[in-house]
Amino acid sequence: MSTLLLAREEPEGVFLSHISREFYAYWQSLVQRRGGVPYRSDLDPADILRLLPYLFIVERIKSTGRLFFRLSGTGIRDVMGIENTNHFLDELLHGEDLKAVSAMFGQVMEQGLCVRSVEGLTYSDRSYLRVEILRLPLLTGDGESRLAIGCLSRIEDDNGSSPVAGRVKDKQVIQIQNDVMPRSTF
Repeated sequence: MSTLLLAREEPEGVFLSHISREFYAYWQSLVQRRGGVPYRSDLDPADILRLLPYLFIVERIKSTGRLFFRLSGTGIRDVMGIENTNHFLDELLHGEDLKAVSAMFGQVMEQGLCVRSVEGLTYSDRSYLRVEILRLPLLTGDGESRLAIGCLSRIEDDNGSSPVAGRVKDKQVIQIQNDVMPRSTF
């Protein structure tokens, strides 16, 4: 795992998917405009129509701490084979997978980090896919760090090997300076 300071441009060679690269550039433009982590209201779906099927928004519920998929695009449903929208993460994942993914969302929401991972999905017919998942911080309307926005896109397995299903094999954290606090505190 390597840690990189966020640059104005995409750190060289971080993303395997053009969807991740394009969404990160859009999110970064919101960061620049806002002067820190963007608010959910800063998003304009019209600006990213082509990316919408691959996007998700996850919220940490205040009262329980559970992670809830507010939105999960149709492209994600097509790749995953299940609908994530309006489901809690702990309804979709269990055991070590739940622990690992929850920890990544925790880094995003609690520390303001961007987390990019490459993960393997194994289906009941034994077919296998690799996906790149990008998780980015997003603030609620009242400036709380309880949201993560991201994208999931399919990538080709470049070496023909199949990592163990459900394990995060290539996690990269991109640390962002001065963006954990809401804009009003800058």
